[in-house]
Amino acid sequence: MSEATQLNLSGALVPLDIKALEALPVTAEGAIQFDFSYRDIRFAARYQENDSATGGLLKLVGDVGPLPFTAESPAARVGLGYIMVHANDLLGSMFRFIDSRIVLSTKVEVARPVTATNVISAVSSVLIPAAAYLDLIAVYVRPPLAPAAPGESALRPEWRKGRAKTTAKQG
Repeated sequence: MSEATQLNLSGALVPLDIKALEALPVTAEGAIQFDFSYRDIRFAARYQENDSATGGLLKLVGDVGPLPFTAESPAARVGLGYIMVHANDLLGSMFRFIDSRIVLSTKVEVARPVTATNVISAVSSVLIPAAAYLDLIAVYVRPPLAPAAPGESALRPEWRKGRAKTTAKQG
């Protein structure tokens, strides 16, 4: 039987080499940084040792996509707001609007010893519950790493202001 060397999160392969990470190289300052993509969103992670005996803290940040301007699509802007309010009520305050972007940002404890298994468990404890909300956000805006034609707007065509009114009248 072959041994798995890539992380599979909810059916999506995350490009992390588990075997290479099992002995994680923690710097003298007690920090590890890495990035990865999940559901066409790039995430940056930074682990920092702390004084607690239980483990360190992993900060995880992902740019989920742009927040459309009200003039561009009031319906999409309101819908995205509802998604974020519901997600934050259920999961804790992890979705934010920062500089007209939708950002997933959170901190999670990583148990010692600091191994790939413990780091990936911490990341999974955040991303698996957030996956449904990432999918809902993608109904309105294309994730940043998803394929697109040059110059194509991240706002899905069906949510553009003129198009949304036409679609509503037809339905």
